[in-house]
Amino acid sequence: MMDQKISNIIRFLDKKEIDFFLVSTSDEFLNEYVPTYNKRLQWLTNFSGSFGIALISSNRKIFFTDGRYTLQARKEIDSSFEIYDISLQSLKSFLKEKIKKKKIILDTRTFSKNQLIPIIDDSKFSQNEYIHDTYNIIDTLWKRRKTQNKNFFLLSPEKSGFSFEKKLKLISKFNKEKRILVLTSPESICWLLNIRGYDLDFTPIIMSRMIIYKEKVEIFISKKNIPQSFHSKFKDKIKIFDINKFEESLSKLDSQKVFADIQISYYLYKVIEKTNSNVVYGRDFCKILKSQKNNFEIKASKKAHIIDGVALIKFFYWLDKNFYKKKMTEYYVAEKLKSLRKESKEYFSLSFPTIAASAGNASIIHYIPNKESGYIKNNKIFLCDSGAQYFGATTDITRTIFLGKKNPPKLIKEIFTMVLAGHINISIAKFPVGTKGYQLDSIARYELWRNGLDYNHGTGHGVGSFLGVHEGPQSISKSFSDFELKPGMILSNEPGYYEDKKFGIRTENLVLVKKSDKNRFLEFETLSLCPYETRLIDKNLLEKNQIRWINNYHCKLYKKISPYLSNEEKSWLKLKTIPI
Repeated sequence: MMDQKISNIIRFLDKKEIDFFLVSTSDEFLNEYVPTYNKRLQWLTNFSGSFGIALISSNRKIFFTDGRYTLQARKEIDSSFEIYDISLQSLKSFLKEKIKKKKIILDTRTFSKNQLIPIIDDSKFSQNEYIHDTYNIIDTLWKRRKTQNKNFFLLSPEKSGFSFEKKLKLISKFNKEKRILVLTSPESICWLLNIRGYDLDFTPIIMSRMIIYKEKVEIFISKKNIPQSFHSKFKDKIKIFDINKFEESLSKLDSQKVFADIQISYYLYKVIEKTNSNVVYGRDFCKILKSQKNNFEIKASKKAHIIDGVALIKFFYWLDKNFYKKKMTEYYVAEKLKSLRKESKEYFSLSFPTIAASAGNASIIHYIPNKESGYIKNNKIFLCDSGAQYFGATTDITRTIFLGKKNPPKLIKEIFTMVLAGHINISIAKFPVGTKGYQLDSIARYELWRNGLDYNHGTGHGVGSFLGVHEGPQSISKSFSDFELKPGMILSNEPGYYEDKKFGIRTENLVLVKKSDKNRFLEFETLSLCPYETRLIDKNLLEKNQIRWINNYHCKLYKKISPYLSNEEKSWLKLKTIPI
């Protein structure tokens, strides 16, 4: 079936005398995750990851992804594809150096300005011609129906903290030149308006656009899903247009001073530039502001992590007690964890598909089980990376455990402890005001590096407040970023290690940046609440302060979580948190 789909693409290229088709996982909103009806790359190639780019011609099929997905891509897509890790072979250099004098068609709505401008600039060397795919080839082949979603809703002041009016005032402090602001990120708009909805499975956003003028605000949105409460609250403050009118409004900005997100799509960038030469591109002010959570958002996050911790401990207790009684598939246990989270009235959805991976499957960094997935194996590693959206907060946590009555292998214990040591190094770090995430990354990798080991993903990503589980611009990564860590930011802390087809280990908590007791220094407060697998810890590989941190963490989580557990669960947790 997949071969037939690609054959249809190639037939189209031949008919139009075009050499290559370029397609990515993104849609026109450039979100990390896209609605099912916009998963064009998955429809074409069977790749289910959140980042991938395919370049297809009649005689070559090339696929680019990052280190999180290289193993997954080899497993999911046809073996005729050449697969590249984009950190080692960039799309830009590939097109410049290895593709010459070709016509390449792509939907420029699904690529950012920053992605395409350097590639198109290189045309003077490669002599390639890039053609905008007006209708999107896949849309002409893939017949599907867009689902009609429910009305969106307003977030309560107790969850959001700051009102729309206050957030506008904060934005105006950045907008010193009083430019018209073009917002193309739905997450930014939902944060600004304190609204949430159902347009994505794991991120509670509304597909929308916005233009903020000096005297008025215009939102572009599907008018079918607007609740009366929104009309009542914003009737004199915001003018509502159908989302299909956004492009037309952009083209009418003429020579007015405009500020747009640097991550705007190349297509919309060209729409603005056609009539306006007075445009500045920079970091979306909403993204900067929402990265620092206010006191209400922090309070909501801490409450959600207690709820999440209770569900997780109930899950691992259940798994520990039932694993030896009957065979369980990875999919079955993922569904069990979901059902336990759903018991809370604060639960909204998962924040991403649960990664429940046994043995060799744990080496696939973003492995997602399905109904056909296999059984959890005895005396093997089990990795569970999961999270949820609660009203007001987003969670993300990974625990690696060992299921079986045998003692874990010495190598597994050693690597688990190295990963845990790096995780603790981040947890206890104190760093000066102005520190960027990339400056901290190596302390998470130090123990692994000493032993010639590493992992092919970032150490930490930003996390939203009842928004995206992956939120920028804050991060902890090898990749350079000029964005400093500031109080109120929430990030993940997740070093790992993976042996292809053998095992994978990752340990993850969410952490909050806060002021340290040292003058002009910052530190992290750990939010996630779930015990570490002490069976896998080799104490001899840890420093005394690292052992002390584990014991203090276990003591704290027992006090916070035990009041919500049954007597049996409480006893189990007590054993899991005994000082090491």
